[in-house]
Amino acid sequence: MGQSATTQVDPPAQLCGYPVDSALSPDGKSFLAIGPGGRGVVLKKLPDDCLLGDVLHPSIRERLSRVRELAHGGVANLFGVEREGTDAWLVWEYLEGRTVDEHLAAEGRGEREVALAGRELALAVDLLHMQGIVHGAVTAGNVVVSPLGAVKLTHVSPLLYDDPAADVDGVITLLESLAARAAGEGNRSPLLRLLAEARAEGVGLRGLAAQLGAFLDSPEPQRMPAGDDAGPDHHAPRRRALYAAAVVTLLGATLSYGAWRAAGSPALRAKVQDWLGPARLDPAGAE
Repeated sequence: MGQSATTQVDPPAQLCGYPVDSALSPDGKSFLAIGPGGRGVVLKKLPDDCLLGDVLHPSIRERLSRVRELAHGGVANLFGVEREGTDAWLVWEYLEGRTVDEHLAAEGRGEREVALAGRELALAVDLLHMQGIVHGAVTAGNVVVSPLGAVKLTHVSPLLYDDPAADVDGVITLLESLAARAAGEGNRSPLLRLLAEARAEGVGLRGLAAQLGAFLDSPEPQRMPAGDDAGPDHHAPRRRALYAAAVVTLLGATLSYGAWRAAGSPALRAKVQDWLGPARLDPAGAE
């Protein structure tokens, strides 16, 4: 389950009119509850500075209204804002699945699976930007992989993020962490090199998605240990085959030369001439 439950906080029986199932964070600021029709909803507490007295700050209200109206299948739906006492809670769609780091760690998935998830994530965040919203909180805990493998974003930050570069940095930072884990200790990582170059060149999300797609379309690279002289020699079998062929060729040439020299002896020459008939055999090759 992507937004996995924790028992560090005793959840209330009910919050904002929703029966609470379990706590989703150890700080008591996120709960899984049961919404209409039995569907799961996530109740996430708004920071206090989002309120101006007893009401939402106008800028926060405007941002949340835009998030609520998003037409984006890769982002959890925001159903609304509810009050409980002096606190305000966001009511989000609950996404079935596991967080992206849990998903990739579950079966020891490697760099290509990281690149696949990364490409889908980059495209999802880019589509969000096209609709005028900066997510502002691209972290492993806010990226869920569904049971069918779809990558989805949860919990667009209610704070006033407006620089898309913050999301680009968040995506690359997350992928670097996942790629480093997949590569393991002491291994060179083609994916980490790709991400480092993308960061240095200031590549946008669409460009990053294209580079990750090219990485996935290329043959899987051999992962080599960090030492220059360490690791198996993958070209050794081919070299051995070429060496064996050269030895056979040299041996054949040696035998042919020996036969040619032997043909120069009178006794063998006579036997060969008897066998060939009237044709004259000249060891020097002249007829």
